[in-house]
Amino acid sequence: MNSQDLHTHSVWDDGQNTLEEMANAAVAANLDAIGFSGHSPLPYRNRWALQADRLEAYKTEARRLKKLFAAKIDIYLGIEWDVMSTFQPTGFDYVIGSVHHVTVNGTIYSADATPETVETCLKDAFHGDADASARAYFTQLPALAKIAEVDIIGHFDLPTKFNETHGFYNEESPAYTAAALEAMEALVEADKIFEINTGAISRGYRTTPYPSRKLLLELKRMGGRITINSDAHSVSGIALGFDLAKELARSCGFTERWIFDGTSFVPVGIE
Repeated sequence: MNSQDLHTHSVWDDGQNTLEEMANAAVAANLDAIGFSGHSPLPYRNRWALQADRLEAYKTEARRLKKLFAAKIDIYLGIEWDVMSTFQPTGFDYVIGSVHHVTVNGTIYSADATPETVETCLKDAFHGDADASARAYFTQLPALAKIAEVDIIGHFDLPTKFNETHGFYNEESPAYTAAALEAMEALVEADKIFEINTGAISRGYRTTPYPSRKLLLELKRMGGRITINSDAHSVSGIALGFDLAKELARSCGFTERWIFDGTSFVPVGIE
């Protein structure tokens, strides 16, 4: 039960492998549990989220695999619920809440799709003001505090995805820090769990997980809770970087992480 990965994607949304292939990879990685967390349907045309008319089929397939793999691994049905989604995320074992966009004057900009899309967003929507862009992202996160079904906050500082190579955001800026901590405080007050997310490492964009060490130290100071997920979009990403994530958590003073036991989230030590 202690070894699990609850943030994964598949061909049902923007991943590269089937749910069954992801489950087999989790078994091969000696995990006790895997959670499927497809991107929730969105109210505009896109190629990366679950389509609304396929949501029930996604649930059915996950439940089929839960039975098929019962002797090998626990499988949980989750969803990565985007703040732009227009339905209540009910009927899932757990829910990850995330922000992936900023909207300016009716135009939707991706916060992390590619370096080019981030650059376009900064230039066209914010006239090069990265602090304003960061605030537009972080001010959306407290909405997740009001969604009772949301258990986990996904990749809290997602806009920094390409910072190691492109330096789009000054993470030491007082304005950036203030926006991030304001959002964090609202989510901690709502008792949401923050994931340490290694997804950008597996895809070669970062050498460290989200959130940054600086923000994790603040999260610890606020009494926040953590879990560790891979955000895997392929079988090769399952549980990747978990040792690094645990080391980071310990160095920030965390002694426990929260895992799903099939009914609720419970604390376990960081081994």
